[in-house]
Amino acid sequence: MDPLLKQRLVGTLVLVALGVVFWPLIFVTPQDRDPVVLQPISGRPVIDQSPIAEPESYQKSVAEALPTAPTTPAAVQSDADLGTRTEIDALELRSLPPADALATVSPRIDPPAGEPLIDEQGVAVFWVLQVATVGSAARAAEIVDGLRERGYKAFSKRYIRVDDELFRVQVGPNAEREVMARIKTEIDQALRVDSKILRYVQ
Repeated sequence: MDPLLKQRLVGTLVLVALGVVFWPLIFVTPQDRDPVVLQPISGRPVIDQSPIAEPESYQKSVAEALPTAPTTPAAVQSDADLGTRTEIDALELRSLPPADALATVSPRIDPPAGEPLIDEQGVAVFWVLQVATVGSAARAAEIVDGLRERGYKAFSKRYIRVDDELFRVQVGPNAEREVMARIKTEIDQALRVDSKILRYVQ
């Protein structure tokens, strides 16, 4: 085929293709479309801000059914704190008889007469002997260690009185008040205090 003729055919095809593409854009009238209508902005939604009731928890429902924990009256505890303030050195605890020497000789089968085992709320009653009230954790630990070396179940509890940090050293707990009374006599002589028998509270 003649190259000149071939070029003319290609040019003709290109023109026809361009005509097909641009003919509707130039000569065809566009169809009318519906105008775009902007809707007004809706108002701010109303949010219910009333407080939501706290859901009932299992722990709360159980706590309401539990008995009230025992407490020591403030006047009784204050009297015990004053009566057991001591600056005694723990070395003087060596004069204290071993706990085994003050223990009950034979095990009890029946509960001690006149001593309630449970209170009116059904909570078990245990007793402790407050033997010392000191002003530092180190001295409290020293006395506790000295008592434990003699076989006594001793522990200390920290508390704040006004601006003072104090520590109560107690022996027990024990279900028999009589045992605490026997220990009290020996403790008072060794520590030169007036120890107090109190109900055990956590």
